[in-house]
Amino acid sequence: MARRADGGIRLRPVGTHKRRQTAPTYSPAGTGCPAFEQAVENLYKGQNEEAFWTLMGALNYALEMETHVLVPLQTALTVHNMPAPWTEHPVPAEKAKGLQLWTLRNDKGRTWLPLFTSGAAACGDRSTAARPMADYTLQDAMELALSTPGIDGVVLDPWSHSATLDGALLNGLLHAGHTPEEPGDAEADAGKEAARKGCWEQAVECFEKAAELGSAMGLSRLADCIYKGRGTRPGRTQARRMWKEAAESGEVLSMIALGDDCAARGETGRALIWYRKAREAAARMPDIEYTPQVCLRMAQTETRYTSRKKALALAAEARQGFALLAREQEPDAAQWLAEAEQLIRELTAEPPAQPAAYDMDSLQLD
Repeated sequence: MARRADGGIRLRPVGTHKRRQTAPTYSPAGTGCPAFEQAVENLYKGQNEEAFWTLMGALNYALEMETHVLVPLQTALTVHNMPAPWTEHPVPAEKAKGLQLWTLRNDKGRTWLPLFTSGAAACGDRSTAARPMADYTLQDAMELALSTPGIDGVVLDPWSHSATLDGALLNGLLHAGHTPEEPGDAEADAGKEAARKGCWEQAVECFEKAAELGSAMGLSRLADCIYKGRGTRPGRTQARRMWKEAAESGEVLSMIALGDDCAARGETGRALIWYRKAREAAARMPDIEYTPQVCLRMAQTETRYTSRKKALALAAEARQGFALLAREQEPDAAQWLAEAEQLIRELTAEPPAQPAAYDMDSLQLD
């Protein structure tokens, strides 16, 4: 509704005002933490040990991604029965130091610190909808709970599908060191460290040893070096064969690489199939090493054609992961980050995309 120059009222039909699509941030006010939220939902559906360990994997991923959460505070600023801006504009962690935490107490006398992964989750109950919230990284919030006397653990998103983590689980998630679990993992890790330093010949030697010991990760990394000619003679046919062998073992990076190779040769449909396979494999155990790549490729090749909002959320998650990997000098992370930022610019500027030229639901590998 708007005023005319002559003082009358002009009615504007609903939906005629165009709004510029903006990119969400990887935060409680933006994307939340999709991997964690999906893992909790699956835990409630499955109620089994496998679903529990999937949740632990999602929480590890959330920690790797420096995910932020909202922590409720007990202050005189609370305005009851009124929506508060704290979920969108939370109190910075440094200003929240010393303020009393708002906690929950169960019928067994144990006290839990609620953590919220999104603003919507925080507004799920009147007791927190208007309560001031502090912005903490998930790691800092967990450590806060461990270091605060009288708090037995945390409960994430208590008003919906929730996950309760006692002190033992928090300690395990925060302080368990990475130890190679499979043959060749140590050699593959050594190769990755050499690659970060730009010592590609040394990296190739390590990846070769890892592959000989049966490491699919080492085989996939070795194939990448051969495909790009890093530290060894290039050989794309050989690299494709090695990637397919690693992909059969469920190695996600090899699936992404095969998709990229198909895309480079103009085989768009086959590329999408490999990206979908990578998405399915990554969903079981998300990891900053490959999940941001999966998010970006799915946003680029499929989601942008079905939901710009979902594509932007995937791109925001990808951008967060690549920024962290670039900070750690991970090879190619800066290039992936540039791709994610370019996609975000395209999605926030372009008109709605036309449907893809192929039926995405019926694609199959030979």
